[in-house]
Parts: sequence; structure tokens; C-alpha cells
Amino acid sequence: MPVRRIEALELGEFLGSLMTSVVQAQDQAARASVAFVDEIGFEPLPGGGERLRTVSVRYRKRDENGDIADFEVEVPLLAMVNVPMLMVKEARLKFSYDVVVSASSSAPTQPPGSVPGTVGDRLSKLRELQPAKLKGFIQRPPPSGAPASSTERGSMAIDIDIQLEQALAPVGLERLFDLAELGITERPAGGP
Repeated sequence: MPVRRIEALELGEFLGSLMTSVVQAQDQAARASVAFVDEIGFEPLPGGGERLRTVSVRYRKRDENGDIADFEVEVPLLAMVNVPMLMVKEARLKFSYDVVVSASSSAPTQPPGSVPGTVGDRLSKLRELQPAKLKGFIQRPPPSGAPASSTERGSMAIDIDIQLEQALAPVGLERLFDLAELGITERPAGGP
């Protein structure tokens, strides 16, 4: 789809929207982890509330008397699966920014009673300065060896490289895993 309307973007707003997008992606990943734990790990109780969802497995082994007997083990499902918890480890943004407008406030006035050249004078000037606002266009850098003039405004692009890694489980979820492990029970099949 061709770009029909191109407006100069303020650099701060542009960078802020990119960083916000990364934070929103992290938020969605966290919500997906919560939904996974809720859907896979718990089942509703008839009277209200929830309990850990478990899997029962029957098997044969020798009992305490040395006789072959059927046993059943009940394992909480959360103790058997990896919870998908992804986090953004690193995000690299690469683009060219062609500045077309630069605006800042006028030079500050000297406050009364300050001595020119002192540290206090310089600090008061810094406080009065407004940051420069830059407006420009995003451009794809020209291919290697190509002249800079070969880049067209119609080919705006941002190269994004995001690395994900498995996040550590939060303390509360680790505690839940510990409880799930304690919930593993073994009993003779057909017994109470």
C-alpha cells in the first residue's frame, strides 16, 4: 500500500510510541501467562472456589509386602508443564531520521542577583531552557555503497530486532509450584 500522506513526526513522540509498543507487548505476554495458569492449572469447584487441576496415573509396582499391586498417583497439572512466561530481553530499533524542523525556546534571561559564570548561574540557565523539539521523517538507510540521495521519503521503515527469553517465575507462582509438588500423592489403586 503506497504512503499517501507524509507528515513530519516529533522525535520524542515517535520514540515514545515505539517504547510504549514494547511495554504493551510485555503486558500482553504477562496476561497470556496468567490466562494459561488459570486455564490449565485450576478447575472450578461445584460450591464455588477453585482447586488445582490434577492428572491421575495408574501403574503397577511391588507393595510393602513385596507383592505386585496396582497404585495410582495424582499429580497437579501445573507441576507437569512449563508455564510460558516470555519477557523482552533486548529491543533494538534502527532507523534514519531526517530532521526538517528544530525548535527551542529563546535564550534564558539572567536572574537577578546571580553572578555571570558561577555554577548557580549556569544551573538556572539550564532550568529555564526548554528541550529542542525535532520534527522529521523516518527513512530507510541507503544500501551500502549507494549515494545518500538514493533514499526516498516514500520508503520509510524501521528495523526492529527483539530478543525474548523465558522469564523467571514470580515468587507467588514459585510457591504455587511448591504446593503443587507437595500435592503429588500415591496410594494403592481402588483405595481411599
